[in-house]
Amino acid sequence: MLFNKKGSLEISIQAIVIVVLAMTILGLGIGFTKSIFQKITGSTEDISDQVRQKVVEDLVQGDKRLSFPKTEVIVERGSSSVLTIGIRNKEDTKLVYTLTFTLKRSPAGATGTPENWFQFDKTRAYELSATKSDVRNVRLQVPSDAKEGSYFYLFEIKDATGATYAQSDFFVVVR
Repeated sequence: MLFNKKGSLEISIQAIVIVVLAMTILGLGIGFTKSIFQKITGSTEDISDQVRQKVVEDLVQGDKRLSFPKTEVIVERGSSSVLTIGIRNKEDTKLVYTLTFTLKRSPAGATGTPENWFQFDKTRAYELSATKSDVRNVRLQVPSDAKEGSYFYLFEIKDATGATYAQSDFFVVVR
């Protein structure tokens, strides 16, 4: 059996060149993908900051106690959405408050406890100094077995005595 050493060497060199080119292209692809995800993350943080700023501006310019910018939240079953809520203490004393979400109407045949879809520290009483504003984020997590349709909620901020300090109503549309 005759072996062509020159041919074998050329095939080995070609294989090495192909592997080096493949690794280079793979590295460039990974670097490109990483930079895209970093830009997306940065954009998301910028948007969150802009939303927070808009909520605070709405509180001050509108001379409001509560800024709840959405009247309708559309969410897919099994997914979530973050609601940004602004609270302004218009009193001369410290405000101690809690957040409550009360389901007022749900689609026919809906089961479960849609009040539990809202994720925040429900055991905590928040404090807000006189004439100060605060922004809170609440996650709305809709379970995958939720019935499609429109859910009507009342959102309330209650003071330490349990009296309603501010309120807003809104719809959660599950698709």
